[in-house]
Formats: sequence, structure tokens, C-alpha cells
Amino acid sequence: MTLTIPDVADWQPEQLSAAGALAGRISQGLDTAIGRGVDETRALADAKTWSGAAGDAANTRMQTEKTRTSPVSAALLELQTALTTQVQNLVDAKAKVLRLRDDALNQTPPFEVAANGTVAAQQRIDYLRAHSDKADVAGLVFQEALQAASRTWELTNALKTAHDVADQARTQVEAAAAKLEAAFAGLGEPSSNVPAPAATAPASTSGPQIANPSSNRPSQLMSGNQGNSGSPHGTSSGTPQHSGPSPSAPSGPLPSGDVARWIAEAKQKLIAMGYDPKDLDERAIALIIQHESAGNPYAENRWDSNWVAGHPSKGLMQTIDSTFDAYKAPGHDDIWNPIDNIIAGVRYSIDRYGSLGNVPGVAAVNSGGAYQGY
Repeated sequence: MTLTIPDVADWQPEQLSAAGALAGRISQGLDTAIGRGVDETRALADAKTWSGAAGDAANTRMQTEKTRTSPVSAALLELQTALTTQVQNLVDAKAKVLRLRDDALNQTPPFEVAANGTVAAQQRIDYLRAHSDKADVAGLVFQEALQAASRTWELTNALKTAHDVADQARTQVEAAAAKLEAAFAGLGEPSSNVPAPAATAPASTSGPQIANPSSNRPSQLMSGNQGNSGSPHGTSSGTPQHSGPSPSAPSGPLPSGDVARWIAEAKQKLIAMGYDPKDLDERAIALIIQHESAGNPYAENRWDSNWVAGHPSKGLMQTIDSTFDAYKAPGHDDIWNPIDNIIAGVRYSIDRYGSLGNVPGVAAVNSGGAYQGY
């Protein structure tokens, strides 16, 4: 895309300065926070307040976190530099383009200035021909055309310089942003702050992993059934037998990414739909996911009454098809997509219980009890 004068006029280089300053403050805040955490944890051990194996483990963990956050802090500083290093060049380039444009437009009669920097003198030539009493009108017309060509050369070169400066700034910022994303990914799963496990294929080639097979409870999320449907009948060896449908979840490796990212993306969609951010407690959503599917977006409950009835609970938040269809967001129609599943699960939870904090399992854990099913 060719850079035009209106493009340059819309530049706001001061916003790059503000963004760079913010990146610097975040870096400083991160260093301060992790440093304080390391010092305070060490102080607990030194004072024998938290000693022994647990204290040693805590100190080791904090040092690990310090090691992980150091690249993030450095990447933030690099981003600050990338955002600010070209600001003055951008300011100067913009000023020159606008100065040349305005100088041409402010002449009497004015030159015509096209968006691409081409300058014409047709109005001035027409004026000369209409008002000149000199015999050498042709010479005056030539001078006006020559002046227009000279202004065109200056203005188009100023636009080229502006383009080069903008391109250099963009390249630097994109490179710094990529390094920051890579450093942030190195932090691992935010909810536990440990590296996210590598994606692996489900154990069975006939379908995905079973959600919470040892929980001894039917998944009632989205089923509308608040009663206990009872445990499934077992064989003499204690292995459950089922008469439900065949596995329907996608097979193959789990999607890349982590629960925190899925929650964050779903939350942004819900906010765009009108939900209040304060009603979207990420910890509550993560708690539900942890107990319902263990973070497996292909989880499918193949042992409870829902399964036997032909509508098994599926995905991160263990929704059944009918309720997923009722609470899904427009354009988010895949029950196996973790973001789509979270959106539907959260909307259902808020609609049924009034808030995420009132979901039975969340309320139970927050009160010091054991997690309960929906």
C-alpha cells in the first residue's frame, strides 16, 4: 500500500511514546514484584517461620519464577525501545510532509495537491492566462509548471522518507512483540505457573479421554437434572458397562494453547456481548474446568445417565448438546472448541445460578468444602 498525505496526517507518534513508557513501567513492576516475592520467601526461611523441605521448595520455586520472568522483563524493555526509538523520526517526517503540502495550498492562487504528493498548477496557470497583460504568458506558464514539478519532487520524496521511517518502526515493533510473546509463553500455565504440558494424543484411538472417570458422580452440568442418577452398573470385576452412543469427540492430539488463554479469549467475547467483566471470574471458570474436564477440551463423559440417554456431556465445561446450542454465542458453534464451550458454559452458569460464584462446586470450594457437580 502506497503511503499518502492523509495517511501521514493521521499519524499520532505520541501514542508510541505513551505505549513505550507503559511497557517500561510494566517491566519495572514485574521486576519489583518478583524481587519482593523472592526476598520475602527467603526471609520466611531465614526466620524459621517457614523452614524445612517446604521452605526450601518455596525458595526454589521463587527462584524458578524469577528465572522465567527475567526474559519477559527484558522483552518489555526491548519493546519500549522499539516503540520509542523512531518517534522523533516519525514526528519529523510528518512535519515535513504537512509543511510542504500546506505551503503549496497556501499560495495565491493555490497549487493543487493530490493525496500521492503530486502537485499541479492549473489554477495558477488559468489565472495567469486570464489576468496577464504581458506578452510572455507562455514563459510564465512554463515557470508555474516547473515550480509544480519541483514541489512534486520534494513532496513525493518526503512521503518516501515517511514510508521508510514507518516501515522501520513497524519492523522493530513487530520483532520486539514477537520476542515478548515467546517470553510470555515461557511462563507456562498462568493458573498454576508451571509449563504447560505438551499436547498428546488421547489414550484410546476410538475417542477422547473420559472426563473425571474416578469421580463417581454423573456430570449434571447443562442437563437440568439436579438429582443423583446413581452409579452405573458394573461387571464382576468392577468395570462399568455402558449402553450409550459411540464416542463422538474428535480424535487426535489436543489443541495447542492452555486453559488460561482459552478463558481469556472467551471472556473477551462475553464482554463484547455485554457481560460485565466483574461477573466473569476467571478463577471460578478455571475451577469448573479443572473439576469437570481436567482441562481436556475433548473430554466426554461416557458413564452417567446423560451418556446412556444419548446426550453425553462434552468439552471443557461438560455441556450437553441441547444446552450448548441454547447458550452458544453467534459464530461459536463448535462444542469441542474450548473457547466456544467456555462461552456457553459461562452463559448457562450465570443464567441458572445468577453468578459464577453461586455455581454449586465453586460455592462449595470457596466455603472450604469439596467440589460439587453442577
